[in-house]
Amino acid sequence: MKSSSWKMILIALPLFSLFTSASVRADEPDTNAAPDISITSGARYVTVKGDKDKFREDQWMRDGWAGGVEDATYHQTFGKDWTLDLEGRGVFDEDDYKLRLNLTKTDVGFIHAGFTEYRQYFDRTGGFFGSFSPSSFELDHDLHMRIGGIYFDAGLTLPGLPKIVFGYERQFRDGDESLLEWGGVTQGTQTRKIFPSFQNVDETVDIFKVNVDHDIKNVHLADEFRYEWYRNHTWRDDDSIDLNTSVSQPVTVREDYHHDDFYNTFRADSHLNDKVYWSFGYLFNTLDGGGDLSALTPPPLGPFDKNYVTQAINANLDSHVVNLNTLFGPFAGLFVNVGVQAEKTDTHGFTDALLTEPIPPTTTNLIHSSEDKKSVEETLGLRYVKIPYTTLYAEGRWTEQQIDQDERETEDGLTTLGEAFARDTDADIFRQDYRVGFNTSPLQRLNLAGRYRHAIYRNDYDNEVDTEPGYPAFITAQDFTTDELMAKLTLRPCSRFMTAFTYQLTTSDIETSEAGVPLLVPKGSRQSGKYDASIYSVSATVTPLSRLYLTGLFSFQDTRTIAFANDNPSVLTYRGNVYTVIGTAGYSLDKKTDLNVQYTYSRADDFNDNSASGLPLGLANESHGLVVGLERKITDHILARLRYGYYEYTESSNGGIDNYIAHLASASCTVRF
Repeated sequence: MKSSSWKMILIALPLFSLFTSASVRADEPDTNAAPDISITSGARYVTVKGDKDKFREDQWMRDGWAGGVEDATYHQTFGKDWTLDLEGRGVFDEDDYKLRLNLTKTDVGFIHAGFTEYRQYFDRTGGFFGSFSPSSFELDHDLHMRIGGIYFDAGLTLPGLPKIVFGYERQFRDGDESLLEWGGVTQGTQTRKIFPSFQNVDETVDIFKVNVDHDIKNVHLADEFRYEWYRNHTWRDDDSIDLNTSVSQPVTVREDYHHDDFYNTFRADSHLNDKVYWSFGYLFNTLDGGGDLSALTPPPLGPFDKNYVTQAINANLDSHVVNLNTLFGPFAGLFVNVGVQAEKTDTHGFTDALLTEPIPPTTTNLIHSSEDKKSVEETLGLRYVKIPYTTLYAEGRWTEQQIDQDERETEDGLTTLGEAFARDTDADIFRQDYRVGFNTSPLQRLNLAGRYRHAIYRNDYDNEVDTEPGYPAFITAQDFTTDELMAKLTLRPCSRFMTAFTYQLTTSDIETSEAGVPLLVPKGSRQSGKYDASIYSVSATVTPLSRLYLTGLFSFQDTRTIAFANDNPSVLTYRGNVYTVIGTAGYSLDKKTDLNVQYTYSRADDFNDNSASGLPLGLANESHGLVVGLERKITDHILARLRYGYYEYTESSNGGIDNYIAHLASASCTVRF
């Protein structure tokens, strides 16, 4: 969205609200209440020593001056049944804007409208390799994304008639974002992927919706229609550089995509009696999309030898989803819920790609793909509340899916016998997910809670046609097994102190069966992955004095990931330790003055210097954040605030290129009328 668009909205909405309020006042001049108005304005200044881009990415604000209206609200009632609410925000030099309007007439209808826009920042530094000189690179321009949208809803809420809401919404993202798809840097005989890359994005989606709700006796009916018109244009330069020759090699990738997406959801639910509840839903979704792509490599070609261009990408999807749920109980303290959901989704894709190579000459590739998915999911849940001060629950979910996927590629219009690539895969998927838990409070100041989850996902693949054996066709089955355990103890020994202890354990194992590829992948099964995580946390709230409160949280997370390729020197076992501390304190200096302090700390310790075989992996960093605020009530209608912030980030795993120290000073004032 261009700047002129939001300026028009910022002007139009207040004028509309003033016109409406004036009209109502003319009708009922004697019954209007005085408006309730609040305006908070302020300014801040941030200074950063070190990596300013990293600070912006972490804290979502830029260095230097920023200020404006942090929050403004307006509320007024007209007569007996009109209400008007306005809310606004405008922080300049940050592109942080918000405006909302709600106009309601009881038993008639409403109008809701608004606009938001804010910035997301990205670090422009790439990877790090200490053996190179320079050891890191950064892009020559700032990276940030403008994110926002507008919306308008109008509804009719007439008594005894269906509630109808018409709405329009536009969402947008516009700007440059960093990517982890880094380019190669060569020095001597070594090449490492550390050169930073970014992507320019121009993305919008327009949404039109109609919602209808109505009750017929004790049955609630609702239908929601939604149409989305989506467009996305991106381009990026994936650069590589040879430090030996000072020659850079760009690859320019441009992508355009658009689709029309229709959704319609119908829902019905009712309480048959005080012990039986049911609900039914049906979703229909159809999507028609298209786009084009080009990947161009100008001379010198270096390690690249292909240009791809296509202007005929088509994608189509049709989906039907039906679900039925029931809840029974209580019967002697037992509740039972049963649900079933069925889905059928068909997806088709086609593209006509032009492949240009130095030798041989240009070829045309026709690529077709289709997927037919059938799925059924069942749910059974139990909840027992007959034991005093205790709730027990259990739930099971079962999912069966059949997916037929077909992929074809031909070159220069060859017949089926001359297909360059063909694969037809049938997949059978069976998922089981079981959960049990309890929550009990045997004593007034003690609460215990626990939960256990066991999940098994089984995927079987049958590659009926495969003209080019390779990944992932040599995989014939995969088993995912997950166990999760959580326990929580909450104590409140007195009214001024409460503490909670939480422990979570998660383990996941992946077993892969492979048909094998001669000379590349052996036939058999192996443990292809394993993940373990333990999370310990303790929190406390203390109010030793009526004017003082303290809260704190400490969390420690220990994780480990093992891959089947850990015998390769460039693939290391991941072992991560992450510490987090959050603390707040508040103290009332007197009846009009409050002091508050917030502190956050995080530390990661999972760095492995694997430069000899790859890149330094993991993180070794520390982050501190301290914010001190002073709030003073000048009068009953004026509130002033001062705030100081200190932020520090250090990272030894990349030579300190992202380190920064920042100071923030701000002042604001709230005036109520």
